[in-house]
Amino acid sequence: MLKTLLIEDNADAAEKLQFLLTKYCAETVELLACVNSGKAGISAIAEHRPDLVFLDIELGDMTAFEMLERIDLIDFQVIFTTAHENYAIKAIRYSAVDYLQKPISREELLAAITRAQNNPARMLREQVSQLAQNGKIKAALPEKIALTTAEGLVFKKIHDIVRCESDRMYTIVTMLGGEKLMVSKPMGQLEEILEGQNFYRVHNSHLINMNHIRQFVRSEGGYVVMDDGATVSVARNRKDDFLELFSKF
Repeated sequence: MLKTLLIEDNADAAEKLQFLLTKYCAETVELLACVNSGKAGISAIAEHRPDLVFLDIELGDMTAFEMLERIDLIDFQVIFTTAHENYAIKAIRYSAVDYLQKPISREELLAAITRAQNNPARMLREQVSQLAQNGKIKAALPEKIALTTAEGLVFKKIHDIVRCESDRMYTIVTMLGGEKLMVSKPMGQLEEILEGQNFYRVHNSHLINMNHIRQFVRSEGGYVVMDDGATVSVARNRKDDFLELFSKF
């Protein structure tokens, strides 16, 4: 059983989530309390020591990120909830944290609970710091990304990613200096997260950082030479879009 807290300042949203948790998750979730502010959330976490916290991003007295910064020991999992597709969603994705978008469906909730059961990792302090930083600078894109590997989460500067290569349900991420990371995420998800950061999918199997192209060679259908020395083909149906984008660098 996951000892669970709900921190939500919208009464209707809190009531619906409580209903879903008690009706469909009673065998896996023990709902300890529901509070409606960041200050009350801090107190409830100290009192109940939960395994899992459902946390609304925009609380009345502070943001969820500010609340987490005020907690010394974060030894629980967090599933963020939000009604808006906004800057906070991108910050969460970059930090490899789970979230649900309101109105929350039964299917999405059950999937999130399953993920929490199968991957009982607590939030790292570096995740909290990154979320807080990204949450304060709403217009800026994050400088770092959290990548999930077999060894755990690693935080890397986005600018230092040279390319991403698909390996079925995994992605091989190559960094400046030659370091390679096997990331437990399909490349399509990384492409979505890195949108707006000068990455381009030149081929079904390759996502490249446009800042790290050493050379474009037109022969043999067209390919790029990256800063790590790798050659990557440019798909015929993506060549025109690629060249238009490449001309701006």
